[in-house]
Parts: sequence; structure tokens; C-alpha cells
Amino acid sequence: MSRPLRIDGTAGLQEMSDADLDRLCYYLRVAFANVLQSGGHGSVNVGGSGTTFGSMSDTSRTQRVNTGSNTQAAPGTGTETDASFTYKQISTGPSSPTDNTLNTQGFQIIDGTSGTIAATEAQIAATIISQTIQDMRVGDEVGTYRVSTSNPGGGTWVNMGTWFTDTTYSSTTSYKLWLKTAHTSVPGSNVYPVSAEYPAVGLREVNITTSSNLVQNILLPILQRDLLSNNSLRYNQQVTQISGVARGTISDTRLSGTSDTQNNPPAGTDPGGSDVYQTFSTPSGSAANHNVQIFYMI
Repeated sequence: MSRPLRIDGTAGLQEMSDADLDRLCYYLRVAFANVLQSGGHGSVNVGGSGTTFGSMSDTSRTQRVNTGSNTQAAPGTGTETDASFTYKQISTGPSSPTDNTLNTQGFQIIDGTSGTIAATEAQIAATIISQTIQDMRVGDEVGTYRVSTSNPGGGTWVNMGTWFTDTTYSSTTSYKLWLKTAHTSVPGSNVYPVSAEYPAVGLREVNITTSSNLVQNILLPILQRDLLSNNSLRYNQQVTQISGVARGTISDTRLSGTSDTQNNPPAGTDPGGSDVYQTFSTPSGSAANHNVQIFYMI
């Protein structure tokens, strides 16, 4: 697997190590997070545009009443759907970087046959993109989502809005979609790959910031395309997690008990008259799970 070349002050050109790539991969994750925050390729939303990957309904038990001219039996509680949520992901992707872009804004690798050449999309995907995705899935999670009732912590998380609302008869719990846009610290150091313009116009190091041509015009489009071809950054939500990495558990709960009360006319009145007898069944007790789903990266 060919890696980007870097300049070593003593040994000349050398392949970059995983540690050398840490900062470049981090800047790519931050750039991808910026795209997600603005609703671009790969972003997740509730009820908007994109490919549907899950849905969930907020349900609760309701009060019921029996009314009549004599003593009434308890009716038992009812149920209702308070809200429904549909989850989608923008699954379209950008075009591949052109050969000219790869040649003029990319970096050099060592090819066993041709010597130093500009890295192709496939070669970039196998090195930088692979390491970036690994860090997104099981590392610092920058550029990925979680669903939680509170900020997950451990870096900068942006609240992207309500994901699910769990309503019971007596309370409401709001689940939010959180996007991680930065970690607590920037990993690695500024180790720069060698420009793909070498040796045509001389030796040059490539800028690796989030706004650089390398990140914006080459690495970011290839990362987004990998999302489509390998499902590496796709999300799902269902009762059973069948693969991947869990990023949140969402519960639709209902109160577990019932309180029966009566509202009858005073003693001594005529049961067959115009007096109204009522028996209420009201949800009570603690919240119990009715439907639990897992939000995860597949």
C-alpha cells in the first residue's frame, strides 16, 4: 500500500507513517463535519430529503372515562400516537477529482514500476481515507453523529435538533442529534506530503489545513464517495443492531400503572335520575419501555 511521500531533512523523500498522517486525517474529519453541519453529502436529518433508513413513533397511554346514570366500571386506559419521526441521509455524492486536480493539487507516492507518481483516487482511498474512517468510527468520532438526551462530551458537539420526543402522560423527554465537529486536542503534527507537481515544477510541500486544495478538492470528495461505495459512513436505526458501531439508544416509553377514580353524585340521590356517574382510568406509575431502537453506523 503506497503512502504519501514527505521530505525528511536527513534522508530525503520517505513514505509518511500513520503518525505522520494523523493531523491531515483529522483536518479531513473536521472538513467533513463542516459539510454535515450545512446539510451536504452524507448528512443525516429528520423528515427532510435523502434516503430513508429508519422511523419511530412516540406513543403514550391516555386517560379514559365511562359515564352513565349509575355506577360505572373502570374503562382502562387508551393509547395514542403523539408524533412520528422519519430518518434520512443524503446519500448522493460528488464526482471524482479529475486527473488534472490529482496531478496539480494532490501528492506523490512511490510506484513500483513508474517511480514517483501522483496518487490515484483508489490509492488515496486505501491510505488516507481508510485511516480517517477508522478514526471516525472507533477513534475521536469527529465528523460523525450521536443521538442522546444530553451533550455526549469529549470535544465539540453541535446540537442538530430534535431526533425523537418521548411523551408519557405526565412528562416529555427530548432526544437530540449531535454532530462532533472537533476533538479536545488536535492530534499529530504538521507533516506535509510532497506536491504532485514534483518533479515537473520542483519539490513542494502541500498545505494540509481544512481549507486547503488537497482537503477540499481531493480528499473530501473521495471520502464522500467512499460513503456511497462502501457504506462506511452510513447510518441505520432499528430495534436490533445487525452490524457496525452503536451511536445511541432511543426509547419510546409509557407509564406502567393505572389509577381508577370515581366521580359520583352525593349519596341518597336517585341512581335512575339525571345525576352523572363517572369512572376514570388514568395512566400512572413509572415509565416502562414500549419500543427501543438503536441508532448506529452500519
